[in-house]
Amino acid sequence: MNYNGNSEKNDLNINNSNEDMPISDKTKKRFAYNSPSISNNIDNSFIEESTKIVYGEEETTKTILHALNNSQERWDTYANSKGPTIAMGLEPLRKGIKNAYSRGIKIRYISEITPNNINYCKELMKMAEVRHLDNSKGGMAVSETEYIATAHLQEAKPVQHLIYSNAKEIVEQQQLVFESLWNNAIPAEKRIKEIEEGYDRIETRVFDNWFEIYEKIKSLTKNSEEILVCSNVGLLRIVYDSLFDVYQDIMDKYDKGYHKGVRWITSISSKEDLETVKLFMDIGIKIRIIKNLYPINYMICDKVFFSNVDEIINSKERKIIDSMLVSNDDLYIKQFKIVFEDLWMSSVDAHDIIDDIGRGIDPEKIDVILRSSNAESIYLNLLKSASKEIMLIFPTSNAFLRQYKIGVHDLLIDAVVHRYIKIRVLVPKNPSVLQLIDQIKNQCILLNKNKNKNKHNNSNDTIDFRHIQQLLDTRSTILIVDKKVSFVMELKDDTKQTFHEAIGLSTHSNSKAGVISYVSIFENIWNQTELYYELEKANENLRNSERLQRDFIHIAAHELRNPIQPILGISEILKAMVNNNEYSDLEKVWVDKKEINDLINIIIKNTKKLSRLATDILDLTRIETGSLILYKEIVDLRSLLIDHIDDYKNKVINNLKTQYQYNNNDTFNKNNRDNVRLIISSIEDLKDKRVSFLTEADRSRISQVITNLLDNAFKFTDKNDSIYIKLKRELYEKQKYAIITIKDTGKGIDPEIMPRLFTKFTSRSFQGTGLGLYICKSIVEAHGGKIWAENNKDGIGATFNIILPIDKS
Repeated sequence: MNYNGNSEKNDLNINNSNEDMPISDKTKKRFAYNSPSISNNIDNSFIEESTKIVYGEEETTKTILHALNNSQERWDTYANSKGPTIAMGLEPLRKGIKNAYSRGIKIRYISEITPNNINYCKELMKMAEVRHLDNSKGGMAVSETEYIATAHLQEAKPVQHLIYSNAKEIVEQQQLVFESLWNNAIPAEKRIKEIEEGYDRIETRVFDNWFEIYEKIKSLTKNSEEILVCSNVGLLRIVYDSLFDVYQDIMDKYDKGYHKGVRWITSISSKEDLETVKLFMDIGIKIRIIKNLYPINYMICDKVFFSNVDEIINSKERKIIDSMLVSNDDLYIKQFKIVFEDLWMSSVDAHDIIDDIGRGIDPEKIDVILRSSNAESIYLNLLKSASKEIMLIFPTSNAFLRQYKIGVHDLLIDAVVHRYIKIRVLVPKNPSVLQLIDQIKNQCILLNKNKNKNKHNNSNDTIDFRHIQQLLDTRSTILIVDKKVSFVMELKDDTKQTFHEAIGLSTHSNSKAGVISYVSIFENIWNQTELYYELEKANENLRNSERLQRDFIHIAAHELRNPIQPILGISEILKAMVNNNEYSDLEKVWVDKKEINDLINIIIKNTKKLSRLATDILDLTRIETGSLILYKEIVDLRSLLIDHIDDYKNKVINNLKTQYQYNNNDTFNKNNRDNVRLIISSIEDLKDKRVSFLTEADRSRISQVITNLLDNAFKFTDKNDSIYIKLKRELYEKQKYAIITIKDTGKGIDPEIMPRLFTKFTSRSFQGTGLGLYICKSIVEAHGGKIWAENNKDGIGATFNIILPIDKS
């Protein structure tokens, strides 16, 4: 094969040795070479896979042309900026490419197009599709079956050595490599237009090599007119270690009027940071300090934007930047210039706070934030920074809903669950707001249980919501963090759905006077809500009291009328009997003994009912006025209870006797004994006198309580139901207590009145004034005890419990 690309049968061996060409009759391995330009003396059905290094300009050129002529459909080449000068500058290669083009081979060529090779690229574009790729290195070409590559190319000179391979795996791999490079390259026409018309291509790249980053920053900053930087002190230290001389040169130009200088925004948190900042201030760089710095570090040099894409920790050990995004896209530059100017306006000159920081004093300042996006970032960061307490006022329910959308609730939950921050929130009431508040509280409780099973923290103690009226006058969301920092966001349009559209100007301050003022405003509103709740509760209680008093008047009138009517009626009957005409002239009247006895019993029964009602009203008056007097003595509860049970049994039986007829023998009908409800007493250690149930109490009042509870139990039990009484002793916090339990198997307590069972005028029946249990509770509590009730777990009947302290002596 000669240099013009034509095949010659005596030129098939690329190197001097016959074994250097990948042809072997021994292996007989099929490889698809069907090029008509190859000599007919070669059997192309069997080709040996081989990978070799070829040396010498003549041999490398033969190898390139051999592979080019063997191509059937494609010839893909990647080369650095010297590649086009070799392809078009060396006559054999130029003719070989032209011959392949004439055979219909699709030729694609990737190279870095520069002013030096632009003419060669234009000529190459007549036969190939050409694309541009910055910083192309080395060179390679790949067809369907063969691959060649070299690491070094010289302008318009043959290749000194190259790698050749027809191994299928290598060829397929390099085809994929080429496709990847081709997809990242740009059309040659676009790059040529950039060179010829003199404008820069819009490009955004990420550099991950420190040397390339260093050279890029150095070259662009040296040729800049103005530099704007926003970074933390960590980046400032890296710049001092690596590029400080560049900034010194820039400030020399600034002093001579050839440069607009450097403006730098950073943050300071320690005296060590201050020393680093002073080094830059000493050479004339203008530095301003901002408290809540953006997490991203960036620099703008005229028409180029730089930003580190990894986190730079404020540490002395960090000496380099691992990666850097570089872009000349005007969108980046304009956007971040606006952000920079906003931050510059809201930041503080380093000279103004340098003395305070040197003395360890956090300088007071008030920043005005114009852009809502900046306000959102500062607002969320403040919520994250809280260490003790967060106070929040939402002027409207919509303000709360909008901030819920940007994730404020997640930050509040995180503060409660993970940092145990105390949070208080004032927000207008709204069904949607109430629903979200419930979700927040429930999530706090759930996460707290899962994360802090062994800790005493309770989310209900650290997050609290209270409701206020719409703050139409102030119309500002107010955030106070740790009573040290305030952030106030003006509400511009409450009808908007998004946070950014709704808010206007914001102020960020750590001024003690300002923060204390907002704390005072918050506490006043918070206390007002507490007073409002108490007033609402008092009004509700008053309404309930008025209703109950009206009910009591009706009940008392009814209860008074019921016994009075029988007494009056029977009295009239007795009078009529005495004044009967038959006996009008007699001094003594003879009447039926049984009849008179029955009438007298009715009078006695109703008189006792009046007496009990009068006693209850008198007790109520004494309790309400605080004049209830107890006549205490040492009482044995065990004997008191046993005697009381026996008396009560007799009382019940006697009362029942009046309800039934007598037989001929004038004895109680045994067939009706099943109507008597049996009281079963179960008193602990009944016979063991060593177990003491002595207590200091008013015997009559304790008996009054037990009688009332037994009366209630009988009232709400039916035939064959039972009532159980139990007395036991328990020790609680070194104090011994006696517990009296009265349990029945009756109807139980209506769940609707259970919460107010021991309040005034609450009745479980259509009879009675509803004062009994209230009086019982007052008497028991006056003895230092407690009384409570509950429905039985089996759903049958109710249980009342009285607990009284046992006398220590």
